Amino acid sequence: MEPQRLLFILSCLKLSGGQDMISVSRASVQRGQSIIIPCLYDQRYELSHKYLSSGYLAALSRYVEFSDQRYQHETVFISDDRSGHVFTVRLDDVQRSRLYWCGVQIPGALDPHARFYLEVTAGPPGLSVIGQHVSGSEQGSVSISCVYRGESAVRWCKLGGVCITAVSAVLDGASVEIRGGAGLVTVVMSGLRMENSGWYCCSTPELQMPVYISVEQRMENQNSTAGPHSRTLPLLLLCVVLETLLMLTIYCTHTLIRRCKHRLFRCDSPADDGQYVTMHSTHTQPAPLGSAAAEEDYETMAELNTHTQQCRQKDDDDDDDVSSTETLPVL
Repeated sequence: MEPQRLLFILSCLKLSGGQDMISVSRASVQRGQSIIIPCLYDQRYELSHKYLSSGYLAALSRYVEFSDQRYQHETVFISDDRSGHVFTVRLDDVQRSRLYWCGVQIPGALDPHARFYLEVTAGPPGLSVIGQHVSGSEQGSVSISCVYRGESAVRWCKLGGVCITAVSAVLDGASVEIRGGAGLVTVVMSGLRMENSGWYCCSTPELQMPVYISVEQRMENQNSTAGPHSRTLPLLLLCVVLETLLMLTIYCTHTLIRRCKHRLFRCDSPADDGQYVTMHSTHTQPAPLGSAAAEEDYETMAELNTHTQQCRQKDDDDDDDVSSTETLPVL
């Protein structure tokens, strides 16, 4: 078989996998600048290696870099978003116009792929955007500025989906308004939903420039979701603290009452009354010094003084026992 025919057959076979991948067809960038190209793939290839290759034929293209960065390329980086089924190629310091291929490596089978041509210009590119990544909140809006040269009308497209040419329309539930004229077109998307996150592009018949829109959840929605849980914990802690303070108050009050009762009972005991009566009822008149009666009074007073000191010492010991034996109640 002739080599030319063989190459043609291989190219046709390789191209058959293109329907499983989607990318832009032609983009423009100024020399020395950077650009990000998205490549959408089927969910069947979620775990497969993705790559970027360069060449006029997919079958004979040369690998530039893989998603695992096995070649450690200095200016080409591939990031795979498996949840969104899209991998992005970032090319830094671009110097030459080339034909590239986004591909998925399938051992023993045909690699699905999508081609795009990157046009490098010395001056401003034919079509560009002010920022390839914009973000907005749910029910909010985003604005994208498309700068272009030429007379062609600019359309706003969902990558792999429909394009809008009218001044106002609805795209995936969000309102789209296209403003401006020659040289600059501003696209405003309002009433955003979470499902509006994804890749879009400013498009002319000759060029496309991809833009990623990120829609974030509104703060009030996050607060309403997490609110009951965030309020439960402080209330629970407050209840525990109040209960602890209440138990401590009850304990302190109980201890104080017991001590007061103990001292009151000791002061009002019959033994103390008897000592007081004995002390005052021994003699009605003082006895002569040195007499037997005086000596008896002296012994009685000494005995009373000793007994009083013993009672006071016992009161102090009882107070210590009460303080040491009482414990906090279990909460």
